[in-house]
Amino acid sequence: MSDGGGTEENSGTMEVSAVQTVADTSVLQKHIRKLIPLLLEDGGEAPAALEAALEEKSAVEQMRKFLADPQIHTVLVERSALKEDVGDEGEEEKECITYNISIDIHYGIKSNSLALIKRTGVIDADKPISTQVRVLTLSEDSPYETLHSFISNAVAPFFKSYIRESGKADRDGDKMAPSVEKKIAELEMGLLHLQQNIEIPEISLIIHPIIANIAKQCYEHGEKPKVTDFGDKVEDPTFLNQLQSGVNRWIREIQKVTKLDRDPASGTALQEISFWLNLERALNRIQEKRESPEVLLTLDILKHGKRFHATVSFDTDTGLKQAVETVNDYNPLMKDFPLNDLLSASELDKIRQALMAIFTHLKKIRNTKYPIQRALRLVEAISRDLSSQLLKVLGTRKLMHVAYEEFEKVMVACFEVFQTWEDEYEKLQVLLRDIVKRKREENLKMVWRLSPAHRKLQSRLDHMRRFRRQHEQLRAVIVRVLRPQVSAVPQHAPGETVEPQDMKVAGVLLDAADANAIEEVNLAYENVKEVDGLDVSKEGMEAWEAAMKRYDERIDRVETRITARLRDQLGTAKNANEMFRIFSRFNALFVRPHIRGAIREYQTQLIQRVKDDI
Repeated sequence: MSDGGGTEENSGTMEVSAVQTVADTSVLQKHIRKLIPLLLEDGGEAPAALEAALEEKSAVEQMRKFLADPQIHTVLVERSALKEDVGDEGEEEKECITYNISIDIHYGIKSNSLALIKRTGVIDADKPISTQVRVLTLSEDSPYETLHSFISNAVAPFFKSYIRESGKADRDGDKMAPSVEKKIAELEMGLLHLQQNIEIPEISLIIHPIIANIAKQCYEHGEKPKVTDFGDKVEDPTFLNQLQSGVNRWIREIQKVTKLDRDPASGTALQEISFWLNLERALNRIQEKRESPEVLLTLDILKHGKRFHATVSFDTDTGLKQAVETVNDYNPLMKDFPLNDLLSASELDKIRQALMAIFTHLKKIRNTKYPIQRALRLVEAISRDLSSQLLKVLGTRKLMHVAYEEFEKVMVACFEVFQTWEDEYEKLQVLLRDIVKRKREENLKMVWRLSPAHRKLQSRLDHMRRFRRQHEQLRAVIVRVLRPQVSAVPQHAPGETVEPQDMKVAGVLLDAADANAIEEVNLAYENVKEVDGLDVSKEGMEAWEAAMKRYDERIDRVETRITARLRDQLGTAKNANEMFRIFSRFNALFVRPHIRGAIREYQTQLIQRVKDDI
């Protein structure tokens, strides 16, 4: 190797070379120059700051270790952006970009990074480096958000896809794969929890230096500090004013937490639950600080100095007592809330079971003063979570691509979930109305004001279900009406006379246009298959409706052909029995407008034939 140093190092390198030649640092530098402009910059050439970093002696050493040392698996290229004041008075800010190359993986507040991970122990000079490293981008966003995005959108789906394709999930003896899948779901859930935690500010009650100093001296002598330990200082107006100002600052600090709230109509159910649990912990810490000897001593000195306004304000204006009472009242509902079962469910039946557990837990609201309006917003948030989880589970199924029988099984499971919601929410609604009646505090009508987000998805799935059912009926009837007739025509017993009518039907059925009817229906369905049927956004709705329109236009042509066939057959029917047989063959399509119209034309004729036969 050209970049080796000393005799011992060279001999070590030669030992490796006997097996494989380690790539030169220039190969890695070239690879980094290609990747960085694409992944961390806006394209173009490698920036000057990167070139400078790549040529630094320490960076070259780090890259050499990455290439040759089997114990070093990763090299990190970190891009940092710092703001610098420019101009005489610093009125303008200029962004200063720097690069750093390291084998130490770390988080940077103002930095985006590219991690190159080796696939083998050393990088082989005889193979393209692109086949020997994996690349991962780490952004300056919240690490929880970045990691959750990787797990949720890439790692978990990739793992599930492999398990499904390899059939490992179906093997009774292979319990490891499903167990790992569950652990990945738990990791995803944990990262989501961390990401959605509402930050409760950590407050500090700063103690006056004189009080802190005397209290420390008393503790060293094993004594409890008292007002008398301060001598004449407790009569000093300046000292008392300083203490009073300090207490006012404490009040403002504590109010940062006690006045904290969140809009329950936004975000997820997990955010609402986490907010109250975190608030309880924060208030408990404040109470501990409130009862600390130094704080109590400060208040005692102010009382002694007849500064009662400050001491009374500290107890009343902070809102600490009321806030503690509120969280203590709400948190029996928030603690052990079984939301994780819903958020980590990977099967539709698990989602249904999770919903039942959630609604059972929500009954605990009867023993709290948790506001009914807020409870309704929490239910709406659960509905949003339900919709997201259904989309996650259904997104892997390709509903418009799977066989109809499989599709119908999935639909049955979906609508069991929706029915469970309806049944359980109805029970909860009865409970909420009863609470309102007992309290007589809120308008009874507001119990009905609920907008479950999953209803859009439910409506779309219902539409998809009806669409696929009608499509299958259309296909089945075409197969039944066209194909069996064609094959049935020649099947006469030896010597049997072929009726002219049979030959006529065969001739009609063998028409080239009729032979393409099934293909036409299949092509019409292709228009719908390629649309994301689960996208219920405005754009998704428009795409779905456009696909439906294209489908209907194509099917109209097929229906027109089938309607002509129906009229031909009804027109040549000799009696009521023949007409009934023809009707029975087409009955699945009576919902189609063209065919229904053709049936109506022959209703009078059929009634007359029946009368004649009677």
